[in-house]
Amino acid sequence: MEYAIKRIQNKEEISNPLTADIQVLFHMEYKIAQQIVPMLEEKKHITIHEDELGYIALHICSAIEDAKVSDAMQMAQAVRDCIELLENETGHKISIMSLSYNRLMNHIRYMVARAIAGEKLKVNMNDYMSVKFPKSSQIAKKVCSQIAHNLNCEMDEVEIGYLAMHVERTAEEEQED
Repeated sequence: MEYAIKRIQNKEEISNPLTADIQVLFHMEYKIAQQIVPMLEEKKHITIHEDELGYIALHICSAIEDAKVSDAMQMAQAVRDCIELLENETGHKISIMSLSYNRLMNHIRYMVARAIAGEKLKVNMNDYMSVKFPKSSQIAKKVCSQIAHNLNCEMDEVEIGYLAMHVERTAEEEQED
């Protein structure tokens, strides 16, 4: 927080390309960060912009989870990369404000956390999803492969079926809108 205040006082603005994702992914932490805005305006006569709030939210998240800020940033970046890959594969932009985006983002968040921790899901839906929704399964397989590569970790194959389910749901919900 101290560095954010100094940057603002020195008129140094930093950008945060993950601000919108952080707002959704770490919703409560971002809401907490927003609480400091009126206090800083009143006491220090400075205004914090959204990109700075995104970084503050990551610090709050890391403090709550007793983790490094870089871990929260890595999580946000991994989720952003997955969403972008999904959008590229489907050819459709997913509205950040949609319920489907929120569900998908949360699923990817916990999928990435499981991959990093080496945890495994118990029920395998891969066969069903690959027969019922082959395109979503192929996309999910690419995304899981990309996550494993980006994070330099092993991705349990069972994750593909669950992600395919979310990809399919997102595609259906986006078509309805």
